[in-house]
Amino acid sequence: MPVDPQLYQVLLQLSQAPQPGSLEEMRASVRANAARSPKRPVSLGEVRDLTLPGPDGSLGARLYHPAGQAPASGWPLTVYFHGGGFVAYDLDTHDALCRELCAASGAAVLSVAYRLAPEHKFPAAVHDAFASVQWAAAHAAGLGADASRLAVAGDSAGANLAVAASLRARDEGGPALRAQLLIYPAADFGNPGRYPSRRENARGYFLTAERMKFFGQMYLARPEDAAHPHASPVNAESLAGLPPTLVLTAEFDPLRDEGAFLADALRAAGVDSEHRPGPGMIHGFANMTGVSSAAAQLVDDAGRWLGDRLREGRISQSS
Repeated sequence: MPVDPQLYQVLLQLSQAPQPGSLEEMRASVRANAARSPKRPVSLGEVRDLTLPGPDGSLGARLYHPAGQAPASGWPLTVYFHGGGFVAYDLDTHDALCRELCAASGAAVLSVAYRLAPEHKFPAAVHDAFASVQWAAAHAAGLGADASRLAVAGDSAGANLAVAASLRARDEGGPALRAQLLIYPAADFGNPGRYPSRRENARGYFLTAERMKFFGQMYLARPEDAAHPHASPVNAESLAGLPPTLVLTAEFDPLRDEGAFLADALRAAGVDSEHRPGPGMIHGFANMTGVSSAAAQLVDDAGRWLGDRLREGRISQSS
């Protein structure tokens, strides 16, 4: 199908906007765009900023509680990692999305500001992601949450970090996870030629092949890092034992095919894995729900899937 008409208007506006010439200009641009992007009204309970200890200093975070009375054991909890090519975006740029997922899932969300590249190259962000999941499990009561109902989620680069955290939780003794939600995940730095969508959607759809090459150069410290399973989860020796997974992809996204490939690889490894394509969608649609009703529906449905798994889902084998 063609690009969603509402998102097509976004692409037209982006094509006419001046392009940032430096990383700092990019960071400022995405913050400004996020601030003026239309938002859906969402009713929540508590929202507060906090810090948590990371491997090399404190990490900023934002905690979201659903509206209403918490269960006696505390809210289910999702630890969320924002996208942005590992180099940009922050808690504020993804505030609206985290609010929507909190409301749709009926679970608390802890959004974590991991360290960005190139100031902090791979595997710094992976270390931050896993440390934040460990901390959330250990301090769930103080967050008003239930450590036995824990999930990870993220979009794009953040989805990559969510999978890396799941792999480490499985391999390093927990914590146990009930679900992972992966929104257009970056899953394979090492084999871009494997995926037709990398060529079909290389230009004109917000995320470009040129921009992805730049992100990789900023994030990876050494060429051989591209093959590491914590950078390219499709290279994991085994994906067995990871939690039930929902992968969302976008039709007009260079990352479309590797997201689908990851979902298939998880299923082949015995993981309860579901892939939901986004017809007419572009990369970044989860941050465009105030513009596109179709994008909003996909995010709301994903939030409900997450809530269902947190209430009833099986925990991963890392338990």
